[in-house]
Amino acid sequence: MLRILFTAEDLASTRFVTEPAPILETKLAAIGLQRGIGAPWGERWRHRALATFPRSAEPVRELVPGFSWTVSPSSIVADFDSWREASATLGPQHEQAETQLWYGSGPVPPLIRASANGDREAERIFLRAIRAAFAALVQPYWADVRANHQAELIRQGRVLTHRGVGSMLATAIGGARWYGDWLLIDCPYERTVRLGGRGLVLTPAAFWSGPPLIGEVTEQPVVLAYPATANLSIRIGAESDTLAAVLGATRAAVLRLLISEYTTGEVAYHLGISPATASEHTAALRAARLITSRRDGKAVVHRAAELGRDLIEANCR
Repeated sequence: MLRILFTAEDLASTRFVTEPAPILETKLAAIGLQRGIGAPWGERWRHRALATFPRSAEPVRELVPGFSWTVSPSSIVADFDSWREASATLGPQHEQAETQLWYGSGPVPPLIRASANGDREAERIFLRAIRAAFAALVQPYWADVRANHQAELIRQGRVLTHRGVGSMLATAIGGARWYGDWLLIDCPYERTVRLGGRGLVLTPAAFWSGPPLIGEVTEQPVVLAYPATANLSIRIGAESDTLAAVLGATRAAVLRLLISEYTTGEVAYHLGISPATASEHTAALRAARLITSRRDGKAVVHRAAELGRDLIEANCR
C-alpha cells in the first residue's frame, strides 16, 4: 500500500502537469516494449514498436532492466532541452537522488555513470538514444497522448469544482481513499510518503498500466504518475501518424531522425534501409526544403531545416 500524508498546505498546492511529459512517457514506453502494456491497444503498439525500433535507440532498451518503478521530478518537464538543463543544474546530492529514482538502489549502468562523471561522448550517446526512442515509441502517437491528457485535466477539473480537491485525488487515482489526513492507495508495494508542505504534482501516464508511481527529492514537490483513464485510445498504424500519411512511413521516419545530424549512411543504418533508399528519401526531403544537406569529405550530412522541424512539431500536437 502507498500512504501519502497531506497537510493543509499540501492540499492547497496539489496540481497537475499541464502537458504530458515526453521523457517520462519514453521511459515507461521502453519498459512496456519489454514487458508489455495492459491496454486494449498495448499488444498492437508493442508489435509495431518492436518492428520499427531503430538501432540508435538500442542503448535505452539495454537500460530498461535497471529502470525502477518510480518517477523523478526532472522527467516531467515539457521537452528534452528543458530536461537536459534541469539535470545540468542539479547539485551532487540531488543528482544522486534523481539517479536512484531512475535506477533504484541497484548498480548504475556504465553509460549513465560515465555521463554523470562528465564523459561528453557517453552523454551524447544517451541523449541521442533517448530521443530516438521517443521518436519511435511515443512521438507517432503524441496527438492521442496529448488529447487524453487534456481530457483528463478537464475531467478532474470538474470533480474539483463540484466536490473539492480531496474527492478529485480519490477519483483520479485508482484504488485511492482517505483515512484522516492520509491518502491510501492500493499498490503491490509498501511505501509511506510525508509531503511536509512540498505539495504533490500529478500526471496521467499513457504508456503505463501498472500501479501509481511516486518519486521524491528533498525540497522539491513529490511527483505521482498514474495510469491514464481506460477511455484512452491510441490509434496504431499509419492512420495514427499524420506525418506518415502525407510523406509515407519511411520518409516521415527519415525526417524525424534528422532532428539530429546524420550522414546518408547513418540514416540507412539507423532505419534499416539501403543507402540508395536513404539517398532517395533525403533528396526528396531536401527538394521540399524540409532538410538541409552539406558535404563533409566524402559523406553528405543531413539535418532537418526549420520548415521540417515545424512540420514535425505541428504533427505532434
